Amino acid sequence: MNEPTKMPRIYTDPSQSEETVIIIGDMDMLESKLENMPNVETAEQAEIVSEYRAQFRTKRNALDKERLKLTAGARQTVSDLNDKYNAILDRVDRCTQLADNKLLPYMRERERIRRKEEQDRIDAQAEEDRLAKESKDAEDEANRIAAESQDAEALTVANKKVDDARAGLDALRRTPVAKPAAKSVTGMLGSSTGMRKNWKYRISDFSLIPDEYLIPEEDRLAKGKLNAIAKSDQQNAIVPGIEFYAEDALTSRAGVVK
Repeated sequence: MNEPTKMPRIYTDPSQSEETVIIIGDMDMLESKLENMPNVETAEQAEIVSEYRAQFRTKRNALDKERLKLTAGARQTVSDLNDKYNAILDRVDRCTQLADNKLLPYMRERERIRRKEEQDRIDAQAEEDRLAKESKDAEDEANRIAAESQDAEALTVANKKVDDARAGLDALRRTPVAKPAAKSVTGMLGSSTGMRKNWKYRISDFSLIPDEYLIPEEDRLAKGKLNAIAKSDQQNAIVPGIEFYAEDALTSRAGVVK
């Protein structure tokens, strides 16, 4: 029998780290003293504020180290669970794709038939409307002849046209109309699977794309590579279209207490 996987300890608050509590206490003291310091105007004041800055940087590095230590278990747990779930999810996706491969040809043919049947119904309705108008026109003409003419032969012909038009209309109306095909397939346990159009895009000619659909040029830069060049080549860095410059920044390193 496999033993259950031992889960790492999960921390939920910085106060659960004794080292963090000590560092925060030191920071509170340093912060209070820094806030009461005047603006630097003398060498002595510069030495004091410089020491404060170095201490804050040291405390920050120590806090970040504690943060990584306390969150290691949680991050490892999340990573392990994600790996295990992703393996299962990938398997599910492959099975779903296999079902798609089996089902899509049938669904496409079913949709083709459904659209044809829909068009047939539209055509049949148009034909019915045409025959109904033809019947109405023939009846109106027969009524006109009966009212205005003494020509029995013309009336007989008109009545024949009325009978033929009505017969054609009746025959069309008696023609069975196929029941509209369902747009989805109902599974044996009641599931429902349909097909829809999933519209996407692909580039046919990049030069024709309007600017509103392009990302800003600065977002297309290899920023990490340019930063590396700036740091390594400094004032000698050269890249066409790029300006390299320097900004003043302070650095501090805490002294070693002997």
